[in-house]
Amino acid sequence: MAPPTKKPSKPIFKTDTPFTETKWPEISPQDQGIILDLLCNLLEPLGHNRKTHIHSSKGKKRKRTTVSSPITNTTTSNTSELPPPPSPTLAPYLTIGLNTTTRHLTTLASSTLPKTLPTSSDPKGNGDVRPLSIVIIPHPNPTSSLPYAHIPTLLALVNIPSPPNSRSETREPTRLILLPSSSEGKLASALGIPRVGAIGIMEGAPGADTLVDYVRKRVGGVECKWVEEAMGGEWRGVRVRSQMN
Repeated sequence: MAPPTKKPSKPIFKTDTPFTETKWPEISPQDQGIILDLLCNLLEPLGHNRKTHIHSSKGKKRKRTTVSSPITNTTTSNTSELPPPPSPTLAPYLTIGLNTTTRHLTTLASSTLPKTLPTSSDPKGNGDVRPLSIVIIPHPNPTSSLPYAHIPTLLALVNIPSPPNSRSETREPTRLILLPSSSEGKLASALGIPRVGAIGIMEGAPGADTLVDYVRKRVGGVECKWVEEAMGGEWRGVRVRSQMN
C-alpha cells in the first residue's frame, strides 16, 4: 500500500490590529542582574521586619470555654497591649502586588486626561498620589500574559507630558523593568511574602537613589504610539496577516 501523500500547506488569513504595537526597552541580562541585586538589598529590611514582628495567620481554631485565672488574664492583656515597632521608612513609598500597583497607576493616569473627559475617580484626590519612579514586573513579555497586558499602556498614559500652560512640574517618566520569571522568588523572599506580582517604587523613596539613578541611565521609556493613533480618530483600514498552516 502506497504511503499517503502529504497535503500541501494552505495559507491562513487573520485580521490584525492596524495600530503600532507597544514597545518597551530591552534590558541586558547583566543589567537585569544588577537591578535585581539592588532591589533585593533595598527590600530586605521590610522582609526582616515582617518575619520578626508580623506573625502570619495559622487559620481559625475552635474556641474552647475554659476558666482562666485572673493572673493569666492580666499577663495576656499586658502582652497584647505592647505596640508593634514602626515599619521601615521605605514601606509607604512602595506598591506591593499587581492590584495595588494597577490602582496606583490608574489614579496617576486619570490625572493626565483632558479635563473634558469624565473620570470615575475623584480628581481632587489625585494630587495626593505620589508618582512612581520604577515599576518592576517579574515577567519578560507582559503583552503575552493577560494579567500584565495592561501595564505598558497604563505607563504610557502616566508618562504623557503635561501641556505647556500647565502648572504641574516636569518629571522623569516612569521606567518599566521587566525581569525574568525566576526573579519572583527572590523578590518575594526579600519581602517575606509568598508571591509578588509587581512592585512600584515612588519618587523620593528613602534609600532608593542608587537603584533609581542606575535604572534611569540604563533603561529607556515605554513607547505606546497606538494611544496617539487611536486618539487621532483616523480610519486606518484593515490589516490582514497571513501564515501557512
